[in-house]
Amino acid sequence: MDHVKQFQKRQGVSVGYGPSTNLYPANGTGRVGAEGINKEYTLVQMIELAYSMEQKPNILIKGGPNAKWYIKKYDPRVIDEEIEKQQSWRDVSRCTMYIIEWDE
Repeated sequence: MDHVKQFQKRQGVSVGYGPSTNLYPANGTGRVGAEGINKEYTLVQMIELAYSMEQKPNILIKGGPNAKWYIKKYDPRVIDEEIEKQQSWRDVSRCTMYIIEWDE
């Protein structure tokens, strides 16, 4: 986790929904099914996976009906607004979201 400048964990929140908001490594590492990353991956493995991606995604979410991982990228200035959008119409109480600021 040498690449992480700042790290934040938030319980019961999420951002984005559906395939259009999810990012995946170009080589498909860890991908399972139509959406999501293998639920057996550890947080450290997910951070390294996200760091290896060209887009440098800054959001990792563990949640959903099968507790898979999801990788996303959002402008830090709109994350709180995006969280509010999700909470207004769907149950995200079992999601855990990690916000990463990369040390470039």
